[in-house]
Amino acid sequence: MFCTKFLLLLTYLIKITVQTSSPSSTSYVAAVLEYNFENDTAANLRNYLIYIQEASSKNADIIVFPELTLNRGQDSIEVPINGALKDHPIPALAADLYHKVLVDISNAARQNKIYVVINIEEIMDCNTAVGEYCPAQQTYLFNTNVVFDRDGTIIDRYRKINLFGEFTRTPALRPDLGVFTTDFGVTFAHYICFDLLFQVPAMQVVDKLNVTDVIFPTMWFSEMPYLSAVQIQEGYAFAMDVNFLAAGSNNVRVGSSGSGIFSGKAGALISTMPGLPTTKLLVATVPKIPGQVTSSPPGPIYDNPVDHDSLTLITDPSLESHFTRLLTPGLSQFTMISGEVICVFKVNMTENEPETEISSYKYRAAVFNGVRSYSGMATGGIRVCSVIACTGDSLDTCGKRFPQYKLKSTAVFHELNIIATMPTPVIEDEIQARDTIYFPLSLDTSIMPLEPDDYTYSEDINGNVTTYSMFLDRYDKELYSFAIWGRIFSRDGQEEDPKLPQETTLSPTEETTENQDVTTEHQDNTTENQDDTTEHQDNTTENQDDTTEHQDNTTEHQPDSSVTHLISKTILITTFMLLIK
Repeated sequence: MFCTKFLLLLTYLIKITVQTSSPSSTSYVAAVLEYNFENDTAANLRNYLIYIQEASSKNADIIVFPELTLNRGQDSIEVPINGALKDHPIPALAADLYHKVLVDISNAARQNKIYVVINIEEIMDCNTAVGEYCPAQQTYLFNTNVVFDRDGTIIDRYRKINLFGEFTRTPALRPDLGVFTTDFGVTFAHYICFDLLFQVPAMQVVDKLNVTDVIFPTMWFSEMPYLSAVQIQEGYAFAMDVNFLAAGSNNVRVGSSGSGIFSGKAGALISTMPGLPTTKLLVATVPKIPGQVTSSPPGPIYDNPVDHDSLTLITDPSLESHFTRLLTPGLSQFTMISGEVICVFKVNMTENEPETEISSYKYRAAVFNGVRSYSGMATGGIRVCSVIACTGDSLDTCGKRFPQYKLKSTAVFHELNIIATMPTPVIEDEIQARDTIYFPLSLDTSIMPLEPDDYTYSEDINGNVTTYSMFLDRYDKELYSFAIWGRIFSRDGQEEDPKLPQETTLSPTEETTENQDVTTEHQDNTTENQDDTTEHQDNTTENQDDTTEHQDNTTEHQPDSSVTHLISKTILITTFMLLIK
C-alpha cells in the first residue's frame, strides 16, 4: 500500500516538475481536438477525459475541444458563474452542486494539471439564476465556452454572440468578451465559430484587449472558394498576427471538418482538414510571440485529396454577384475596378495535359465590392480581388469541385500576381476595433491553404488607401483559389447584392504581352472605331455603338472621389510592380 501511494505521489510530482511552461518560457504547448462526436453525452464525456489525459501526457499546457460536441438538448448544463461558482469555483470539490460534465472535466483538469476549454449547450432559468442579466423571466439556451484552470477551477464563461442557424439558442444577452490569463504568462481570448467573421468579438478581442493568443471551438461548414475551415483559420491568424488554436467538430456529411494550431504569419504549426470521419489530437509548441517559430513544427497534415470527395462543401452565394473575367492560357495583365476596389492582375498560365477523359478546371479573375448573405443567417460587407477555379466556362460553375478528384485537373501558373487597392482600415473609437480586415486566402485541391512560403503578401499604407500585394512564389501547386478577401463591417445587415446577369460578367480580351500596357477594364466611353476593347464603361447612352461587355449602373460600384484621383497613379505603380516582379 505504501509503495502504491508513493508511486502515485511520485508521478504527481514528476508531472508538476515537467509541467510545461512558466511565465519566463518563450513558448507553451497547446493541444486541439478534431472530434467525430457521438449523439450521447456520456460517451462524449468519456472520450473527452481520455484526450485530456493524452494531451497532458504530451506536456500540453492547454487543450481545446470543438463546438457542440459534448452535450445537447435534454443534457443542457447550468454554468452559474455569478452564483454557486463564486463560493464553490471547483466543481470537482462540490459535486452535488453541478452537472456531472462540469464535475468530471474539473477532476480531469486537476488530475492532469492542464487548462481545459470545452464548449457546451448551456441552460439558464431566470426564475432561479443568481446574478444573471435576465430581460425576461424565462429559460434561455446558449452556445457557451467554459474554461477550467489546472486546479479544476472554472475561470471563464463565454456565450456565443453571432449564432448560425441555432434557432433554439439565444445570442449572448450581454456580449462580454471571453478572456482569461494563465499561470504560464499567456492571456487568451476565446470565441466560437461564426463569431470569427464579425467585428465583435473577432476584431475587438485583439484590437481592444491586445491579446496575441485566441482560442476557437468551431463546427465550421466549409464554403468554397474563400471560407473553408483551415483556410480561414490560417487567414485570420496571419492577418491578425496572433496564435490561433482552432478545434473543429468533425462531421463530413454536413461539411464540418478542420482544425489547427497557427502562429501568426508563420502559418500552421499543425493543421488537418479530413475528408473522412476522423478524431485526431493535434499538439504543437507555440511561440509566445506569434510567428517566431524556432523549432520544426509538424506542419499541415495532407490527406489524400480523393478523401475529400466525401466532404460536403457549399458554394459562396455571392460569386454570381462578382464581376469576373475568364482566364485563358498565356500571359495577361489587366485591371478590374468596382467602386473603391481596384484589382490589378498579372497571370501567366498554361493548361495541364490531363489524362484521357479528365475534366480540367477553368479560372476566372474576380472583383467584388458589396454585401453577401451567409446562407440566409446574416449579411456582411465584402471586398475581394481573386482568381478562382471553376468546373466550366460559366460563372455559375465557380466555387465548385469536380465530384471525383483527379491529378492534372488544375492549370499550371507560371506567374500569378494580384495587387489590390482598398480603403485603409481604421479603428472605431466607440468599440475600439478596426472597421475592416483583409485576409490573404488561398486553397489547393486538397482543401488546404498554401503555406506562407508559397506566396508573398504585403501591405503598403498610403493615407486612407492601402495597397495589398499577393504574389504566388511556387508554381507546382494544384491551385484552386488565390484571393485578397476583406470584411467591411459597416455594411453588415444591409441587403445582399443581387446576382448579375451572365452577360455582365467579363469575357476574355486579346492577350497582352509584357511589353504592352495593362488592359484597364474600367474605362471612359470609347468610340466604335477605337481598337481597344472596352470591357467596362460608365453611363453609356442608348444610341452609342460601343460594345459594352461590362456595365455598372449602380452607385455602389462607382469609384468615390477619394479613390478616383488615385486610379491613374495606382495603375502606373502596380503595372511597374507587376512588370518587375
